[in-house]
Amino acid sequence: MTKKKKVLFVATVDSHILAFHLPYLELFKQKGWETHVATNGKEKIPFCDHKHTICMERSPFRLNNLKAIKQMKKLLEKEHFDIIHCHTPMGSVVTRLAAKKARKNGTRVIYTAHGFHFYTGAPLINWLLFYPVEWYLAKYTDTLITINHEDYNRAKKKFSKPCHDIQYVPGVGIDPKKFDFKMTQKEKHELRASLGLKDDDFVMIFPARLDKNKNQGFLIKCMPKLIKENPKIYLLLPGQDELNGKYQNLAKKLGVENNVHFLGKRDDVPRLLKISNIVVSSSKREGLPCFILESILTHRAIVGLKCRGISDIIDDQTNCFLVEKKDFNSTILKLQNNMHTRTNINTTQYMTKTIILTMEAIYDKKNTIIHLLQSNKLSGAENVAISMINHLKDMYDCYYCSPVGPICKTLKERGIKYIPLVNNNIKEYSEIIKKYKPVIIHAHDVKASLIASTQKTRNIFHVHFDFKKLTIKSIVFLIATINCKKIIWVSNKSLHNYPFYKIIKMKSTVLENRIDAKYIHDKIRQDENKYPEYDMIYLGRLEDIKNPIRAIEIVNRIIKIYPDVKLAIVGDGNLEEEMKDKIRSYNLQGNISLYGRLENPYKILNQSKILLVTSVAEGLPLSVLEALSLNKYVVSTKVGDLPRLSKKEGSIFIYNTDEEASRLIASILSKNNKNKAKIKPYNEYIRAIKKIYREIT
Repeated sequence: MTKKKKVLFVATVDSHILAFHLPYLELFKQKGWETHVATNGKEKIPFCDHKHTICMERSPFRLNNLKAIKQMKKLLEKEHFDIIHCHTPMGSVVTRLAAKKARKNGTRVIYTAHGFHFYTGAPLINWLLFYPVEWYLAKYTDTLITINHEDYNRAKKKFSKPCHDIQYVPGVGIDPKKFDFKMTQKEKHELRASLGLKDDDFVMIFPARLDKNKNQGFLIKCMPKLIKENPKIYLLLPGQDELNGKYQNLAKKLGVENNVHFLGKRDDVPRLLKISNIVVSSSKREGLPCFILESILTHRAIVGLKCRGISDIIDDQTNCFLVEKKDFNSTILKLQNNMHTRTNINTTQYMTKTIILTMEAIYDKKNTIIHLLQSNKLSGAENVAISMINHLKDMYDCYYCSPVGPICKTLKERGIKYIPLVNNNIKEYSEIIKKYKPVIIHAHDVKASLIASTQKTRNIFHVHFDFKKLTIKSIVFLIATINCKKIIWVSNKSLHNYPFYKIIKMKSTVLENRIDAKYIHDKIRQDENKYPEYDMIYLGRLEDIKNPIRAIEIVNRIIKIYPDVKLAIVGDGNLEEEMKDKIRSYNLQGNISLYGRLENPYKILNQSKILLVTSVAEGLPLSVLEALSLNKYVVSTKVGDLPRLSKKEGSIFIYNTDEEASRLIASILSKNNKNKAKIKPYNEYIRAIKKIYREIT
């Protein structure tokens, strides 16, 4: 049974979730996800499977927020969330600090900034306090969503290095159905009368909570002059009071309490908008204000102080006015001449159904990882990359990138997305980076590492071989590591044999190759070919570094003891013709079979008793692990990490000379018992790769 995916929505208070995010919780429910919500309240949230209470507070100076981080960490240790979407300043700070470990384990953290506190014209204290926090936390954010252009442009400029995915989404969405009703003149008259208003009164409305940022005090201070010009002008202020009567006291002090109506929290704001003449705003800052968008749906004229967020929606046309403080009163008085002033602005992009489609694409988006190689044939490193891609495709959008060649057929058969390198130069590679925008380049050889190092990308270099000594190749690799976040070595010996390992050891980690045993057994079952049983098999490229001719020399020795010994050679390369000549010269045509490169070599490997390794240099060969998974013996040269592994694994035998190899093989062939190797689970390897990816993103 497939395990349900989980999503967690976080906000400081319940009201934020209830006001803005129910459509998105419903979206996840429809997708079959398990939905969780964390706030500091205890209200019941629709479309929520599990509600968590975390003691977050709006003020960054409250010690409860430290306790909240601990609570959130415990929650994230208990529940593995696929996505966390956090909102509100302190809700997002608490969550992102607590989710560091969860991100390394595969959780994706999305943060919607509903309006940065540091904006053009903001007080210096806002920049000193809030900007450093957002800059620091950007590196713990997988996707940063901004809802107005000023914030988006600033985030792209300032945060794009620590946060690789910055998106612009115009708000949280408004539902036109809330305003899809008509009010008769009688209904309008009755609602006005219930508020002490007459039909010919000029009514302004600002639907928002009463707080310092919404700045209703400015509107109240404007009222004495406006009333002097028109005694029948009124201001409606529906919204929860968060200042404990401060604005009510100001209205009394100025003697305008009869013309300013504090309505408290209301559920009938759409109806209040329809009985008002104009909508006003005195906000110091906004993200992308829903009340402005809702006002447009009711075709009310709008007068607001110039403010980030509002300017995204209106631009001094069609009866919408952004004004300086000094021009506010005169603009209001002009509009009084037309009691039925209307506005028309296209709000399609702000509709909930439109925003949901945008958000769904963001939720479903996977980070892109490109595995870069310079060979165009299938071998050990290529198999490692292909296996990683197959096991990580649910979490990442993975591509295999290499020069065009025989590998193309393999990738197509295995369903791997492929980016061909036709010219194989820096210009072509730069174009690929620009097009695919990968978060990580995982390079699997020295040349690929050097190419990756020329780009401003997060690079991982994977070393599948042993450098052994100081060469031009090892120096080039050192230069490439300057632009590299992590170096993966397949063995401790490979790392310590690298001439400059002390310089790069802080970037290095050892991750032994693993194989997917289930995949191998599946491939054996799928192979309809019939192979004879072999005493030995050579599995690898026919190239100098693999030294396959030595396998022929060894067979030529063994036939003195076992005249009918059989060796299968699987692989191709530039030594193929030389090997054929050598086999003929020793008259070993009846003992050695050349199969060339096999797309699926596992069945013939399974038909063999011993894997013969003749390499001059190796890291930790995949063919050895594949053989062990099929309970085969391994007879190998003293390369890479195999000597260490042979001490743990009784089925691996190391030789120095051909005579020693022949003696070991003869000893194994004289036994009829089967080897039983212990293979470490492949899922541990994939978890380690995931952790590395999360650490550098």
